[in-house]
Amino acid sequence: MLEVLRGGLHTTVQDAGRRVRALGVPAGGAADPVARRLANALVGNPPGAAGLEVTLGGPALRFDAGALVSLCGAPFEALLDGQPFPLWRAVPVPAGGRLDLRGTPAGARAFLAVRGGLNGQEVFGSRSTDVYSGFGGYEGRVLRAGDRLTWADRPSVQPPRAFLSPEVQTPTGPNVRLRVVPTSDATPTLLAALCGPGFTVSAQADRMGVRLTEGVPAPHDPTRASVPNVPGLVQVPPGGQPIVLLPDAGTHGGYPAPLVVIQADLARLGQLRPGNQVQFEPVPPAAARTALWQQEQGLRQAEAALRLWYAAQAG
Repeated sequence: MLEVLRGGLHTTVQDAGRRVRALGVPAGGAADPVARRLANALVGNPPGAAGLEVTLGGPALRFDAGALVSLCGAPFEALLDGQPFPLWRAVPVPAGGRLDLRGTPAGARAFLAVRGGLNGQEVFGSRSTDVYSGFGGYEGRVLRAGDRLTWADRPSVQPPRAFLSPEVQTPTGPNVRLRVVPTSDATPTLLAALCGPGFTVSAQADRMGVRLTEGVPAPHDPTRASVPNVPGLVQVPPGGQPIVLLPDAGTHGGYPAPLVVIQADLARLGQLRPGNQVQFEPVPPAAARTALWQQEQGLRQAEAALRLWYAAQAG
């Protein structure tokens, strides 16, 4: 069991998310899926195991039992019993140990994995927290002081002495390039406005989406039918300030959506923070598929190597 001593700015239980969008339920899940997969791989968990997503200001946690943990994502300052805690590594935490995650100078989120995976309320096949609907994870809300979480017990092992290549890690701002594919809503005017010098992320940024500050031409048809939304979709509301959707966004919307961020760049999207500069780069679908294949190749190689380590430990 671990006890939350300080909840942090926005700390929630997240996993790989739900696959019931046809029911109108947002997918949810970790906003940086690369950090989730690598953090879980480092401690020998399946890629979809639940952990903690920390945002901008992290929590302080006390572990009542020894655990093997890893922290991947934005470069948070982290201390274990007052000593620096390394990111992108599997690190043993002793019984009674205090892990203190503070702030990050770049990026927005990190994923904390515990060997065995965190327990939590499972809804529609996922333990991901949906704070807007109030279900999943820990009582459907962000963590606060006094909360206690448990994880599945697994045999203790020696942590791998692995360093993950920076090539597989999610880059963090302040200047972020997001590759996008135009949709049927893309007009020459919208494409010219959206794919120009760039935008600034406003203070209106959460797990539903990030609003950009500069305005663009905003065609608005009040009779427009609601259409499916996906994470990464770039909407243009009547005010003209684009909104880029994140995992907790609704499944349908009526705003024009001329661009969608490619799947390989969704992790970069999840690391946006207010003040970051964002530029959209249109690419053809073939380039989007190639980028995803290259990303998957690197991730799967890292996951396979770590699985071999833990298999050898068990054998």
